[in-house]
Amino acid sequence: TINGLRVVELLDRSDIWVAQGLGNPLFRDPIRATAFHGSDGLGDSNLPLPKLSSARKPALNAILETLASTKRQSMTIICTGPLTNIAALLTEFPDAKGMIEEIVIMGGAYFVTKYGFGNETPAAEFNIYSDPEAAKIVFEAGVPVKAVGLDVTMNPRVQLTKSDYDWLRNRKGRVSAFASSILKNNMKTYGRFALHDPMVVAVKIKPSFFQFANYHAQVETKGEYTLGMTVADRRDWLPDNKLAGRPVMVCTNADPRFKQFFLKHLTSA
Repeated sequence: TINGLRVVELLDRSDIWVAQGLGNPLFRDPIRATAFHGSDGLGDSNLPLPKLSSARKPALNAILETLASTKRQSMTIICTGPLTNIAALLTEFPDAKGMIEEIVIMGGAYFVTKYGFGNETPAAEFNIYSDPEAAKIVFEAGVPVKAVGLDVTMNPRVQLTKSDYDWLRNRKGRVSAFASSILKNNMKTYGRFALHDPMVVAVKIKPSFFQFANYHAQVETKGEYTLGMTVADRRDWLPDNKLAGRPVMVCTNADPRFKQFFLKHLTSA
């Protein structure tokens, strides 16, 4: 919540709601990715504490109110982290399912490209691994799901390189400076940066950049070595009613032009 307020304040967009969600996974202890996101969760960018405050209502109520204020089945929910809040919403307010057109998530590794293996473990992507029970609820809720996983986000063709970073660092403006500060540590460690979350947003803004395929998929919640794995049934010789899991539209390819599209809009802010 604090980081959401920091970014909203940086952008001078106090009109955007920031509501506080659930602090922990549904049934597990939280996992912190400080090695990747830094001690402040924003790449150690050290933005000042915000003067703005979060919405008075909790995130579940804020989401439900937003859904109810729109036309039926016209709202897309974009998820860039663990699916805890959305799972809680669908469980506590089942009528919300009929108000959602689709849920687009950054999550999973579906083994449908050579990049589609885990990052938190050999089998599991971080967001799903952080709360696999929540992901299972969302996947099985009956609401259309589009998944942008590591299968595409880890493709070097759509990742920021050192030259992209140097270009961004030399741009003027507070947003470019902030973005550069987020990238600094990861560029030093890995020499590249995957645009996991921006890609999910771009799916709705520029859908022509992305290709999807329909798979039946399920989330592993008990495996000793595969906890949090998103298991896509790739047995294409079976009829749909014999496949395991629920239908999920899995992203299989991203146009390299996405990266320049992202940089253009980032630096124009």
